Amino acid sequence: MNIEILKCGIEYKSEIHSLIIEFYGLTTDNPKAKELSSTLSELLTHPKYGAVFLIKQASEFVGYAALCFGFSLEYGGRDAFIDELFIRKDFRNKKIGSEFLDYIFKYARTTGIKALHIEVKEKHTEALNLYEREGFIAHGGKFLSKALT
Repeated sequence: MNIEILKCGIEYKSEIHSLIIEFYGLTTDNPKAKELSSTLSELLTHPKYGAVFLIKQASEFVGYAALCFGFSLEYGGRDAFIDELFIRKDFRNKKIGSEFLDYIFKYARTTGIKALHIEVKEKHTEALNLYEREGFIAHGGKFLSKALT
């Protein structure tokens, strides 16, 4: 598959936000869409938090990923969480996900990241299969969250 991957700045906010709305199944006037827009702006204007990438095929944006940085004693230093990875439905099962993950792996290694983490819901079997094929392994723990707002 012939794709182009762009590491994005704020100038791509509207393109990324459109894909985020599609990923979440929202409308543009939904309060969650507005919250996501604000959070996206913060990530795009503070590269110390992470990076956002767009996948482009021909002249169409077909997916995106948000990579958020952290630090782990367990994994030996800088780590990153693939917070979101979305490929539009019509472009799935065409090796775009594998090619994109390969790019993310290379980017992570060159920026000193020691480990990548990703969350996938068990019902998303296609995504789970992709991540396992690409070397992600379940580590026996459960991913837990607590919102602090």
